[in-house]
Amino acid sequence: MSKRSDYIVYLNQFRLSDCFSCFQRKLLWGRRFWKSSFQRVKMGAVWCNSWQFLLVRSQHPSLTTLNHVPTSASLGGFSAGAQLAWLSPAVPQLLLNTSYIGPITIEQASYFSVITPVATIASSFFVANATKVFGRKLVIGFMAIPHIASWLLIATAKSIVSLYVARAVNGISDAVNFCAISVYVGEIATPTVRGRWGNIPMCAILLGHLSVVIVANYCDLVTTAYIFLFAPLLQLLLIATVPESPYLLLMKGRTLDAKLALEELRWKTDALEELYDLRRDVQRQISEPGTFRDLFRTPTNRRALIFIIAIITCQEYSGMSAFIVYSQRIFELAGVKSLSPGESSMIFFAFLFSFSAIASLFVGRYPRRIMLTFSSFGCTISLLISTAFFYIQSETSVDVGQLNWVPLFGMVSYIVFLTTGLSLLPFLMIGELFSASIKNHAMFVANSYMALTMIIVPKLLQLLLAHFPLYAPFLLFTFFSLASTVFCYFFVPETKGKTLEEIQRLLGTHGRAQEERLINDSRNEHLPTVD
Repeated sequence: MSKRSDYIVYLNQFRLSDCFSCFQRKLLWGRRFWKSSFQRVKMGAVWCNSWQFLLVRSQHPSLTTLNHVPTSASLGGFSAGAQLAWLSPAVPQLLLNTSYIGPITIEQASYFSVITPVATIASSFFVANATKVFGRKLVIGFMAIPHIASWLLIATAKSIVSLYVARAVNGISDAVNFCAISVYVGEIATPTVRGRWGNIPMCAILLGHLSVVIVANYCDLVTTAYIFLFAPLLQLLLIATVPESPYLLLMKGRTLDAKLALEELRWKTDALEELYDLRRDVQRQISEPGTFRDLFRTPTNRRALIFIIAIITCQEYSGMSAFIVYSQRIFELAGVKSLSPGESSMIFFAFLFSFSAIASLFVGRYPRRIMLTFSSFGCTISLLISTAFFYIQSETSVDVGQLNWVPLFGMVSYIVFLTTGLSLLPFLMIGELFSASIKNHAMFVANSYMALTMIIVPKLLQLLLAHFPLYAPFLLFTFFSLASTVFCYFFVPETKGKTLEEIQRLLGTHGRAQEERLINDSRNEHLPTVD
């Protein structure tokens, strides 16, 4: 290469996972600068096993290889989503006399959706504290072990007791999923990409929903369990390639390790300026009281906890977890004739994942409060349409045979609005609102409450379906969605575009006027962007 060539190649070392999944530990990385009158693009040449690849990298590294960090951490969410939605195709199969464990009753099957959240509550305290003692990365990697055990128990079950044990073991992984992953992603992301990165774990959960419903509709439950062993095994391999949270490293006094982690996350050889800012913020936060009592006694922590509890309530009582668990059962009762219940359920989960993936690309660009309000109001209208149809179907003599597509349409429209805010943003905001000193205690309370709602809401739906017409649960969820609309518009704090330290200052203010002033100041403030 001559000195007068149009580009210069800078070679340095980088991790295997930063480019392609090859078997070499170190590769050569180059940046090639090509100037023209229209654009300047950074390019790098990578040699691996005698194959040459060109990797185009824009000014924003998160659009390319940096996405592997939240994606690798979110693989556990994929397994958690598959375990939760497994009930939708599994319960109808287990109720048959030809079930591989023998016939079971609907009452026995109803405990499947209860056992996992109970185990989640029981293990949340230990998991939340383990993230502080052992680190986010190690705990996220650990969640693969209960997932492997759970799928093996399902595959080798001889009685319903084995399935109950599998659901309980899976509850441990769910505790990790909600206590560690959202916190980790929130801590490694900059304000400009936190909205996009923070939605990856929830998209992974929804992809798990879709995948298990498709596979279980074409394979028996034993084969399905063996197939889904691949996800936790892959997670064990990939989690070793991601850095630890710089926040946690600074809390432990490991400044050099935090610097190296920041350089890897930001693709910089010098991240001292961000490191100094981060260390100052962490030192201030850990200097605050951090006992369990302070979570309720300190006004800032108490406000953050109230907001999280309320947002989780809005999400779960809109019917999300209940529809995921009993989607196939609902389509059976709705009498959709154009499609089988299994096909309708696959369409439901396909739309849920597809629209969530699309929404995750832009939902972080708009204010959190506006998106949550819009999502809640849209869910209210969609559920009201389904409520009206089921009421006419069961309480009047009007023939709705030509309108049997309405239940599927209502659920699809519900999904569209759900994915614009309620299904994605609560998971993201859990990792944003709490300071470093109190985060482990806050995640324990938030995770326990989420697990409790996942016990109550599906069980509530099951009881309403058993004792009331189909419109009754839909009417209840419509009411809660309307209440969610009012709450999100008037009370949810705006966290878009703010660092974790700025969010803490926002929660410490009193009055809407001061909040709006901080929001306007943050819009005018120039922040370094890493996209």
